[in-house]
Amino acid sequence: MKHSEFFSALKKGSMERCYLFEGEEEFTKKSALKAIREKAAGGDFAAMNDTRLADPAPDELIAAAETLPFMSDRRFVEVRDSAMLQTGKAKDYDEDSAVKRLDSYLDQLPDTAVIVFYCHGKADGRKKLYQVLKKKAQIVSFDPLDDRELAQWIAATLKKNGKKISLAACQRLWFSAGRDLTLLNNEIGKLAAYAGDREEITEADVDAICVQSTEYKVYDMADTLLSGQGAKALRMLEGLLRDGEERLMLLSLLGRQCRQLRYAKALAAAGCQPGEIASKLGIPPFVARKSLDTARAYTGKQLAEMAKLCLESEYLVKSGQLSDVGTLEKVMLQILSMREANRYA
Repeated sequence: MKHSEFFSALKKGSMERCYLFEGEEEFTKKSALKAIREKAAGGDFAAMNDTRLADPAPDELIAAAETLPFMSDRRFVEVRDSAMLQTGKAKDYDEDSAVKRLDSYLDQLPDTAVIVFYCHGKADGRKKLYQVLKKKAQIVSFDPLDDRELAQWIAATLKKNGKKISLAACQRLWFSAGRDLTLLNNEIGKLAAYAGDREEITEADVDAICVQSTEYKVYDMADTLLSGQGAKALRMLEGLLRDGEERLMLLSLLGRQCRQLRYAKALAAAGCQPGEIASKLGIPPFVARKSLDTARAYTGKQLAEMAKLCLESEYLVKSGQLSDVGTLEKVMLQILSMREANRYA
């Protein structure tokens, strides 16, 4: 079950007795945990019907589930990071015996209990308990949101703050700040406060107030370089290095940017429009348009040579044939020289 299906079912009043929450999107997962906790054991005596366990042995988990709720229909039991669902072995109990015990118990789980096994990240699908839960529980996957879901989430979150935002500004926000919902939630709060009485959140607001991810900073540096502003690009590189970024990682991202320009130019030559190019490359439309503008200063052959230069230099550094110190700067100057050569051709 996808997390969207879980929220929809819960809203309609449908609730299973046992769940496994797994996946990389922790913000949405925590929101789901809060929602089902309130649904299962909310009310005046919520604290008395809320049990939270960390990697419990079967007897501890069963005792919690068997405890009758106080002045409520259900007791909520949260099981955090069970060793029976993670790579490695349980330390304080025999795992095989524990799984057999829980396998038998889940068949007779009372209607008065709701159990949620909560995993940080993905559970280990090879584990025996995971196979049991596949048959006897509802597994809810919390995967990262795709572009459409992310834009919807940003717009919905801002709406709660009495604000609205265009699709273009949404795309600029997640491209600039990254896709982590916890971080984005903080940035949305800042945007709402920055806008004040103004209802519309603009792209200019995003540029003015939001934190920029390392990936965006490298994109900005690469775009500055490929636009012919060599001195500014090198100053941006110095800032990234002062912030502790690794030269090899920056070289890899620069190579990806060169490949992206090459593909954008080739797709445009084949008749693709910016929106279609954005879809094919998995980038926002404004980035596709910017990439096309930058790519016009180079031939397709030059863009291929840039991408090859970055890839080969990265290999030579990784294999110990070149030092990472100075290699990135040399690559940047070689790229800049290609643009300069076009000016005088």
